[in-house]
Amino acid sequence: MSTIKVPFEKSEETGASLSIDIPDRNLVGKFIPKEPKGIENTETALLEAVENPVAGKKFSALIGRGVKVAFITENQFRSAPVNKLLMPLLRRALDAGAEVTVAIGCGSLPPLSDEEVENKLGREVVETRVPIECNDPRRPENYTFVGNTSAGIPLWVLTSVAKADVVIAIGTTQATLWGYGGSGMIIPAVSGNETIEMNHVMSLAPDCVPGNNECKMQIDKYEAMRMVGVDMGINVIVANNLDTIFINAGEPEISHKESIKYYENIYKFDASKYERFDIVLAGTTAPTDHLFVHSGWGIVNCAPIVKDGGTIIFCCPCSGYYDWPGFAVTDVMKDFLPATPENHERVLKSFYKQERELSAGCVWYPIFRTMLSKDVQIVTLPDNIEMARNVGFNAEASLKKAVERAMTIHGENAKVAFVPFGRYTVFKV
Repeated sequence: MSTIKVPFEKSEETGASLSIDIPDRNLVGKFIPKEPKGIENTETALLEAVENPVAGKKFSALIGRGVKVAFITENQFRSAPVNKLLMPLLRRALDAGAEVTVAIGCGSLPPLSDEEVENKLGREVVETRVPIECNDPRRPENYTFVGNTSAGIPLWVLTSVAKADVVIAIGTTQATLWGYGGSGMIIPAVSGNETIEMNHVMSLAPDCVPGNNECKMQIDKYEAMRMVGVDMGINVIVANNLDTIFINAGEPEISHKESIKYYENIYKFDASKYERFDIVLAGTTAPTDHLFVHSGWGIVNCAPIVKDGGTIIFCCPCSGYYDWPGFAVTDVMKDFLPATPENHERVLKSFYKQERELSAGCVWYPIFRTMLSKDVQIVTLPDNIEMARNVGFNAEASLKKAVERAMTIHGENAKVAFVPFGRYTVFKV
């Protein structure tokens, strides 16, 4: 008998887990990454990276007197510690006489409050009084049309970014439902609603899956960065204990792909030697857990190693975010559950009729698509159960009960896999 501890961490709170005993004959696979120690001094590592870029000009060659420099950061749900990284760059740009602005890449999410801005960027940045702007597609007058991508996507971008002389983006490299995060620093981060919606149609494509950096949606994002003229991408990898373990910088696409190689050396597993599993147990860690619409990506990451009809038990406390309950936004799925072929057609028609926005649908649709062929069991906080079940999810507060249910379905010889870091892990099958 093996006792495994499934991560069950709330946002910004590491260490919590749920324990469960699994018979050794059943526990066939364990996919546990070996995360390196965190970088001791992130500021030093950052400054070394920007002055020794993977490709392109170094930071000091980009800034100068009168140069309009726009920094783009991610929204509050991505884990790169911008509150530690932005100020050292801002200080050097201002000292060089540059005219600096900061754009927070909210995509279609609501603009941040003053408190959220300070939490994301750091008080020092706010106190510089440099202009700080959140992406807000509800204000189309703030966007400039740049042109159409080769996929035909019209590109509207925040004017403060489009008109800058130098654009520098700070992003988190992590597996997403569309390839890898860190590439979306123009689309959707600082784009208009029309651009976001049209680009996100590509999230419906079969090749748009976790870890596929060559999917159409990803390629379109890279092209958008070239069209806008992003000069430097700063790519950060944050471990599951919130330590920063990697920083590089340089020409955005080249440096981003280099960061992906580092990521995959840790978090990508070759599962091709295994038969598909009957049951997969997956957990959630602090960098990814506020809301189910973000942490739930781990369900999709695990899908490739689960047989059709197999069970994914996904453990996610989803403690919520300010006034948002843990399963906020998922109510848009209610009309389409249970996941059936008939309801799948209704989902797709709702996107094309614009009854459901793809800015949110690109997140929940892959979960829905997974539920078409997999039995998904969610283990979450008791406070979330009623809302999750009302949406149509199979939700439970007890991991023991969830495992017992799955074993009843799949029998005493069920093959079980353990994927502790659900949202971080990608598979080769």
